[in-house]
Amino acid sequence: MVLNNMYRDILVATNGSSESQRAADHAIGLGRALDADVHALVVLSDGITARDQIRASPEEEANERLETIKETGDTQGVAVTTETRTGSPCETIVEVADERDMDLVVMGATVGRKADRILHGSTTQCVSNKAPVPVMAVDTETRPIFEQPEDAQYRFYCTSCDSTLTVSTETKTALEERGCILCGAPVADDAFTAMGGETA
Repeated sequence: MVLNNMYRDILVATNGSSESQRAADHAIGLGRALDADVHALVVLSDGITARDQIRASPEEEANERLETIKETGDTQGVAVTTETRTGSPCETIVEVADERDMDLVVMGATVGRKADRILHGSTTQCVSNKAPVPVMAVDTETRPIFEQPEDAQYRFYCTSCDSTLTVSTETKTALEERGCILCGAPVADDAFTAMGGETA
């Protein structure tokens, strides 16, 4: 199984919640690890809610969220495109995933306001049921994917899935014993490079 050939284009839908922010971090982490492009989407509701009435500018807020995601992608070396649309969140996310031939959708596990979820159900669940591609749900407690550990000492490169990770000595040992955590392929003898630049 070669993951980086499976997930070349990743869609992340964000609404400004802590869950969707974590989802954006995960999408960028996947983009970095799998050399994939990330498309960040904000869907503005086509109905007026009480929250909308007290917001100065929903469009401006959306642009700020998207700009933050793009800046994060820039720092991580991940190509990020952004888009804002208006409509039903579930239907619009599914529509964009289909239109743009996305390979994966990443969303917060509980995207949407509590009242909306009670009345209409979870947006993430709706997208999971309708999307033409896999949907990854990310919760606020989920650790950032492929986050560089503070004790990172090695750079690991897998030739099978063309992915790079920075890992600790403990993780290096686990990879050598169990294979690549992304694709399961056996680890080559020269797969690790010390952070200083020498082959481990």
